[in-house]
Amino acid sequence: MDSIKILQIKYNNLPYYQDGSFTFNLLATDRVVSDESVFPIKNSIFTQNISAIVGINASGKTMALKLIHLAMSIVLNNTSLNSGELPGCKLIQDGTELTVTFVCSDMCYQLKSTFGKKLQEKLHKDYLYYKEERLAQKTVKSIKTKRESLDFTKVPAESVTVRSEMPQQMLSFMHDDDSIVIKVTKNNTTILADLLSYNDTNILNSYDKMTAASLHLFDANLDEIAVKNDRDDATYEITFKGQRPITVTSLQQLNDIVSSGTIKGQNMISLIRTVLAGGGYLLVDELENHLNKEILHVLTDIFKEPTMNPKGACLIFSTHYAEILDFIDRKDSVYVARKSLETPTKLELFNYSEDAKHPTRKARNDIKKSEIILSNYLGGTAPMYEDIKAFKEILHFND
Repeated sequence: MDSIKILQIKYNNLPYYQDGSFTFNLLATDRVVSDESVFPIKNSIFTQNISAIVGINASGKTMALKLIHLAMSIVLNNTSLNSGELPGCKLIQDGTELTVTFVCSDMCYQLKSTFGKKLQEKLHKDYLYYKEERLAQKTVKSIKTKRESLDFTKVPAESVTVRSEMPQQMLSFMHDDDSIVIKVTKNNTTILADLLSYNDTNILNSYDKMTAASLHLFDANLDEIAVKNDRDDATYEITFKGQRPITVTSLQQLNDIVSSGTIKGQNMISLIRTVLAGGGYLLVDELENHLNKEILHVLTDIFKEPTMNPKGACLIFSTHYAEILDFIDRKDSVYVARKSLETPTKLELFNYSEDAKHPTRKARNDIKKSEIILSNYLGGTAPMYEDIKAFKEILHFND
């Protein structure tokens, strides 16, 4: 069985982004000076164990997570484009290109896919398919630098599979919305988990018994939540410290008794256990919702510490809460989502480390990341003073 590490996800010809481009690196591009927060691939090549996307409202944070989820679902889960399981599919257009570079066992691969989109008139909905794909490979052993891990221009033709050149007999076993990457990832064991649908509403999706060890971090008076019966007809037995168990028969009753933060925490703990066990990926939209600052510190530390995360599981999350960034040691682990400074109707995603190195915007190392973001030093990362002033004025009453 094979495990996979994603190095980079890149889109071109996206309708909502400046210049149509979107790049998300999980390759550690800055210097690595400790084994915290990274997982070794080979020599100086490491992948990130934690990655944050920060931005103000309507800056494209959730959209970025959906695009990352789409790319990972194709590679890790071999999910069909029209399965209904990929919200990111709504963000692509005819001709959008996706490039995913990843390591599987002792090989490094680069998948380049061009999507097609056509209207199914009878069903009144769009149908997505692969216009073309190119899957190149080389050995991890042959890679000498970080740059080489992403460069496949010199890979010989015999190490490249092109969808349109594959034998028809082989293609007949695949639908046109299934990627040829299944050729190398069909035995993948790397889990992709997410809480993208639970950023505002929390519904308990763990069916394991929840004991004091996992509950007290979120509610010191809650000793146990036990799920009875099966998933379709579940009842919940809730035990508070020093009290008899309370039985409820619906999720609504459970939500009336147990806090949203506790429910979100239990959902996260269940998924964290799963991804830690196999070095998988966990995507969470608005990590800070319903959780206090200290809990957020604990959760991020789990992924940073090699003893807790020996297989290099990766937490990817979005946040409005810039202070969370101060829990993250590496600058290249942080991405900033914002409206384009050139074209405000478009979005852009940029790496904090790369922008902080810009000669005209170089951020000092002795200033916290949160202070840089909240000061709007990089541009587009905080509400404009004029907008705040105008908002206050509409609330001002004159006698």
